[in-house]
Amino acid sequence: MITKTILEQIEGEASLYFDMKGNIVDFVTIAFPHFRGMEKMLEGKNAMDALVITPRVCGICGHSHLLASVRAIEDAYKNSDSVVEITNKAAKVREITLVLEIIQNHLKWIYLVLVPHLKELSKSEELLNTPLKGAYGASLATKILAIFAGQWPHSSYMVPGGITSDFTYVDLTKAKSHLQKLTEYFEAETLGVSVEEFLSFESCKDFAPLESDFAKIEQLLIDLEMHKKGHAKDTFLSIGIHEFSHAAKVKGTKLFKVASRYVETQDAYTPDEKSYAKNALYKNQFYETGPLARCMAKEFKLIKNMHRRFKDSAYTRVMARIYETAHLLAFCKKLLDEINISEASCRETIPLKNISGTGEGVVEAPRGPLIHRVQIKEGIIKSYEIITPTQYNIASATKENPSPAQQAMLHCSQADAKFIFRTFDVCSVCTTH
Repeated sequence: MITKTILEQIEGEASLYFDMKGNIVDFVTIAFPHFRGMEKMLEGKNAMDALVITPRVCGICGHSHLLASVRAIEDAYKNSDSVVEITNKAAKVREITLVLEIIQNHLKWIYLVLVPHLKELSKSEELLNTPLKGAYGASLATKILAIFAGQWPHSSYMVPGGITSDFTYVDLTKAKSHLQKLTEYFEAETLGVSVEEFLSFESCKDFAPLESDFAKIEQLLIDLEMHKKGHAKDTFLSIGIHEFSHAAKVKGTKLFKVASRYVETQDAYTPDEKSYAKNALYKNQFYETGPLARCMAKEFKLIKNMHRRFKDSAYTRVMARIYETAHLLAFCKKLLDEINISEASCRETIPLKNISGTGEGVVEAPRGPLIHRVQIKEGIIKSYEIITPTQYNIASATKENPSPAQQAMLHCSQADAKFIFRTFDVCSVCTTH
């Protein structure tokens, strides 16, 4: 019997069609029923307009879209024999704002998505539903974002050649102060231990002394046997070039080289409802993307230990997102300490009207690789393509070749399947751009 569920409390909503055998999920298809047409909207516009329009694809990861867009335009410059070089200062600030966007996304997901649904599924009285924890933590990250980007969300401060912000030592000191406050808040409210000590953990056994939200989440996941459920393909993909991640294709624990040109899309298989999302594949195969993929590509000892014991279970997926938050907080501090404000924020480029060519920008967004592909003729956009992380994770394919999320929801109850679906941190608004 096929039953339809409209799943909310994700970024947007999705339709799940469960094919049940008794009380167990035998198969599921996924439809995203909303159309937005951002790619078509960009056709015929000045290429610089993409820096204003693409951040509005999403209210959570607008910086990721902005960075992917500016990288695509700069790549078009390069392919038109006009290489754009940015200063270390501009590169680090771009990276800082991206990292902060990922941090605020993860904090919101932990407290506004994970905790409420984990509490509901487990009927636990131990874990308190405290959404304001996530909102407050995210607000501290946003304060730092605003210093460099002027606003959040939907800023357009990155341009070909660098950034438009020209901050002072006072601004930089404020940013460091906000980051310290955010780190201390995350340590006290979520981890129950310092970020430095948490990142030194090598085994799940190290969690034993903790009495914190993290410890309660971890125990409830074990109690619900999520370490035995939610297994996907055990293949991972990280493509974006950043200091905080490593570009690689991972099968099991083996790393392989990766190239974005092998990413392509295909129509989704949704026989019960029209979907405006396309599936994203790498060399015609499905891969999981996002924090777990990045942690596997970086070969973090704790996550590798979890993977050795529990593979790509729902438990491992959740733990990787929390671990990455700690990793990025430490990395952001490093970047802020390295900024030299005496460097130029932006370098002059030739007028866009002189640019004709194609370009590609690849970024590791909160949920995984985000790709923008643009074709420009004399500064005008001829075509624009956006491939988002959810298109990899939450693709809807056939029973013979399911996507990571489809695979992960098999052979469990519908209640468990809905929870497992949310462990991928779904974003339908990006997916139906």
